[in-house]
Amino acid sequence: MEIQTFNPRLGAQAAVERTDRITIGTFLRAKLSSLLGREEEPEAVSLVYYPDYVAYTTVELRRYLRDDRTVRFLVGIDAVTGRVGEVDVELPPRETVEVDPDRAIPVELVPAEAESEWRDWILPYVDRRFRPFKRPEFLLDELELVHVPYWLIDYGTLADSYVVSGLTEQIEEVVSIKPVESYYEHTTG
Repeated sequence: MEIQTFNPRLGAQAAVERTDRITIGTFLRAKLSSLLGREEEPEAVSLVYYPDYVAYTTVELRRYLRDDRTVRFLVGIDAVTGRVGEVDVELPPRETVEVDPDRAIPVELVPAEAESEWRDWILPYVDRRFRPFKRPEFLLDELELVHVPYWLIDYGTLADSYVVSGLTEQIEEVVSIKPVESYYEHTTG
């Protein structure tokens, strides 16, 4: 299966090392285990690809007392749940790669549904962020599907496993991201 993605910003070993820092308890347990020479190694570390739409957005702000202003930014739309939010990291160059279909979480939203989610989200967001006096004009310039690489760090149980974003390097428990939790249960169960 061909997907559009990018190289993760950190390797597998760096992702494993980051799991020590998810909570203060995890950090302290990892440090104590390390001091005692009983470091816990994950059973498996693998890449899983999570689908997101990137909406290239242009907003024309019409202002009374100042010049009009054009603002361009990226919006991320979760291609599984439909959650929408501004992309606050610089996206690295994308590449098309061949991956095992079992490593890619399936897309649930078609582009028209993603665009609808964007339309529902954009006006309240612009009102809150820019506080325009006149109704702004907004435009979806392009909608691009990209699969974000996540390192899945499997410590043998769902409750003890983590994912580390290859884009933001953020650590999450697998149980906190329902599509990844379903993926984990399907691939290890």
